[in-house]
Order: sequence, then C-alpha cells, then structure tokens
Amino acid sequence: MRHTRGVVRFVLIAALIGCGGSSPKTAPPPPAHQGDPTCPVEVAGTSVTVEDTDTGAAFVFVTTGDPSAVRTRSTALAEMHNAHAGTGHQMGHMIGTPSTAAASELPNGARVTFTAASPSDTSTLQSELRMHAQHLATGSCEM
Repeated sequence: MRHTRGVVRFVLIAALIGCGGSSPKTAPPPPAHQGDPTCPVEVAGTSVTVEDTDTGAAFVFVTTGDPSAVRTRSTALAEMHNAHAGTGHQMGHMIGTPSTAAASELPNGARVTFTAASPSDTSTLQSELRMHAQHLATGSCEM
C-alpha cells in the first residue's frame, strides 16, 4: 500500500508539473507611444519655466537632451496655437486666452512667446501659462 501511495503521489506531482509548465498568458505589449510632435517636454531631460512679458508670457524650454528636438517641437507648438487661435477650438491647443505665439531658439532649447490679443488679457494669459507650466513639468502635454 505504501508503494501505491508513492506512485499516486508521483503521478499527481507529475500531473501538476505538466499543467503548470506552460508560460502564463500575458497581454500583448501596448503600441509604441508615438509622442506629441508639439510637446517639447516629451524630449528627455527637458524642463519648462514661464517668463512674463509686457504683452503676455513665454514658455522657456531648456534641455540636457536634444535641443534640436525641443526647438522643432516648440516651433510646432507655436504654429499649432496660431492655426487654432480665435477658432474657439479648445481641444486642439492648450492656451484658451486669445493670443498668438512665436518660437525662438535658445542655446539649450527654445522659447515660445505668447502675445495677448488684447492688453486687457495680458495678466490672464500670464496666469494661464503658469498653470499650464505646472502640468507640463510632469513631462507630458496630455490634458
């Protein structure tokens, strides 16, 4: 009888090992993130600050990574903003205060200067850019 129990144990252990031998099911990897071509902070090593101007404010993007990529994305950000300015289209850009934008190069990045459409909107634009800079500091432009 002892021999029978040993055989039964062996068979049970072998069956369990055989059933557990397959690799666990895993979900397929998510598709590669394409990135936002208008988001300078997605470039590794990039930070953002805001500088007030007499007519609005500017995002200042500096990087320890690829300054050329930051400049390209900053130019695209300004162009996208200007394409949607005045359309009431809030989803296509993040700045809601009526304004125009212009990108310029910095040694280690770029500046995107926003000019309020009306002098009375200057302080609103400055506040809005400071609020957005806090969000951008996370390394994403997703809202």
